[in-house]
Amino acid sequence: MSYPQAHPVSSAPERLPLASWGPRALGRLVDTVVVALPAFLVAALLGLMMTGMLALAGGRDLSSSFGILTSVAAFLTGAAYEAVCITRWRMTLGMRLAGLRVGPLAGAGYPGPLPVMASAARGALLWGPVIFAFSAPAMGALALLGAVLFGLWPLWDRPNRQGLHDKVAGTVVLTVR
Repeated sequence: MSYPQAHPVSSAPERLPLASWGPRALGRLVDTVVVALPAFLVAALLGLMMTGMLALAGGRDLSSSFGILTSVAAFLTGAAYEAVCITRWRMTLGMRLAGLRVGPLAGAGYPGPLPVMASAARGALLWGPVIFAFSAPAMGALALLGAVLFGLWPLWDRPNRQGLHDKVAGTVVLTVR
C-alpha cells in the first residue's frame, strides 16, 4: 500500500530576476530626495555656525565654503544612507518602493549576505560625484556627467545589468515583485 507523499516545504530562498533600468532609476530618484533634504539641512546649519564664527572673528566671504560644505554633507549622508540600508536590509527606501533588492553577484540571483565593506564601497562610489556638485561651477558639470554615467551604466552592461558601483561591490540589483 502506498501513502500519498506530503509536499516538502522548502525554506530555500527564491531565485530573483535581475532588475530592469526603469525601477532602478525610480528607486534612485526617491533615494536622492531622501538624502538631499537632510544633507542640505546639515549644510545649512554648519554654514550658519561658520557664518557666526567668522563674523565674530572679523568676517570673510562664505560663498565657496558653503558649496564645499553642501557637497561634503551630501556625499557623507548619501554614502552612509546607502551603506547602512544595503548592509542591514539589502535595500534602500527607494528600492523598497520600486520592488528591488541588492544581492551578491556570486549568489546568481539568490539573496545572500553582503560584506559591510562592499556596501560601504558601493555607497561611496555611487554618491562620489556629489563631492564635486557644489564646489565650483565647472566641477558641477563634471559631477552631473559622473552621475549620468553611473545611472545609465546598467543599460548597456551585460549580462548582469550592473552599475559601476555594483561592479566594485560585487553586487546585482534584483526584482522582488
